[in-house]
Amino acid sequence: EGFISGNEYIYNLLTLGKTLEQSIDGDKKSFTLNYIDWKNSEHNVFHVTEEFSVTRTGTTDTYRPDIVLFVNGIPLCVIECKRPDIKDSLEQAISQHLRNQQEDGIRSLYVYSALLLGIATSSASYATTATPAKFWGKWTEQFSNREEEIAYNTKLYKIVNQSFLPTEQDRYLYSLCRPERLLDMLYNFTVYAAGIKKIARYQQYFAIKKVMERIRFMDGGKRRGGVIWHTQGSGKSLTMVMLAQAIVLDKTIRNPKIILVTDRTDLDRQITGTFKKCGIYVENATTGNQLVQLLESKSDAVITTVINKFETAVKRIKQ
Repeated sequence: EGFISGNEYIYNLLTLGKTLEQSIDGDKKSFTLNYIDWKNSEHNVFHVTEEFSVTRTGTTDTYRPDIVLFVNGIPLCVIECKRPDIKDSLEQAISQHLRNQQEDGIRSLYVYSALLLGIATSSASYATTATPAKFWGKWTEQFSNREEEIAYNTKLYKIVNQSFLPTEQDRYLYSLCRPERLLDMLYNFTVYAAGIKKIARYQQYFAIKKVMERIRFMDGGKRRGGVIWHTQGSGKSLTMVMLAQAIVLDKTIRNPKIILVTDRTDLDRQITGTFKKCGIYVENATTGNQLVQLLESKSDAVITTVINKFETAVKRIKQ
């Protein structure tokens, strides 16, 4: 298989588990072997190693990534570190990741990876497998209130050293690599779209977290609505995909029905295509009558439609 196809196959094994059969007293039973407990980080074993030596493809030479993070023995995060006093230090860290992922590099390591970091003390950046340099992103921790921010900084200062102020490097490592956040990012905020692997930007991550809090909270039997504001090119469609995925995966939300409403047919097609590329089946309501049928169905579904179909749907419901 190709590099990203192999990476996706492994990702699916890790997130979905592997179904196995076992014969007990002549009776065959099937069970799912889970390689990682994604919901309870404390049930997993975490290791860190430095200068991890990996043999390059087609040669006896080796490359040695600076830091590799293992979860239950599986190398899920690779980190390249550079001194801040060298020229273009962060760019060099990212370039080293890209070199490592070439055909003559160490794809045998990166085929397992899901989170990549480049750090240089005062600067840092992150991405996922096979991400081009121009798409490596920045992470900014978001807080709901002052108390939450104080708690975050208190833990960070304690981990680093109370004698020094945390660097940008420290903030990235704590924000993205602490066990519960690492597992959350990889399980809930990583998608494959038409052969391209993508991981959430910080604004997508925190927006979805806020939406899920509001969805779970019932006030007198009702849920409050809300608005997420996006600029052009900030990843609206991917936010929708990850939000829909989060809703479907949340076992406390029974038979979820997700409706994506746009004001243009071409945008409706675009969003539908994005969902399908990410492996999420979508029902497209092209008429008001079809929209009513999908809404009245008791099964969970992701539905897309154009806003003018609601007029016909409302008339049908009132009949």
